Amino acid sequence: MLTMGTSGFTLHHTNSDSASKWLPPTWAGDIPGLGSVQLHYGPATGRTGHFAQFSVSGNGIPSAEFTGIKFGHAPLPSRAKFQVGTYAGRLSRRRSGLTRDGRALRVRLADREYRYRQGPSKLIHELRRPGTTIRVTRDTWTRPLTLQVTTEGQADVLDICLALLLQGVYTRHLSQGGRWFSMLGRFVNRMPDMA
Repeated sequence: MLTMGTSGFTLHHTNSDSASKWLPPTWAGDIPGLGSVQLHYGPATGRTGHFAQFSVSGNGIPSAEFTGIKFGHAPLPSRAKFQVGTYAGRLSRRRSGLTRDGRALRVRLADREYRYRQGPSKLIHELRRPGTTIRVTRDTWTRPLTLQVTTEGQADVLDICLALLLQGVYTRHLSQGGRWFSMLGRFVNRMPDMA
């Protein structure tokens, strides 16, 4: 696997026209040493209309998909299924956590243990495993035009692909403030799944 060390790249919204606010956002760009990559939303393959899907594809990275209960156009990490290349992942979360680490998603993929958490602000999210951090910074929360990705440690293609995949998941509730802000909407969106 390609290892990046300390590096970075930027992905850009593929349609920044005002009309695009009615369409699910997509991003694209180039990753040094890996080539082009695309991030996009779509219908959840093999699941009902109450689910949404986010996908990552490119020349030098494995294809990846994440499906979960739909919140707007994004999947929630609820009833989630995801896969990166040939690896199926699992995630869990302590809903009662009070700190950013306590509320982080715990992700298991390819015998690796990750934490995915909100950074110092809601515009920054971090994917961490021992010795590696991938930080993604959005220029705005709602419909970011750019995703600035930086890596620390020995990040490889699997780490990068997973970090990009999680950008399409609704994770505002990984902070206490975001938890209260999004609680009603998340509950309403989960009602069809609970019936």
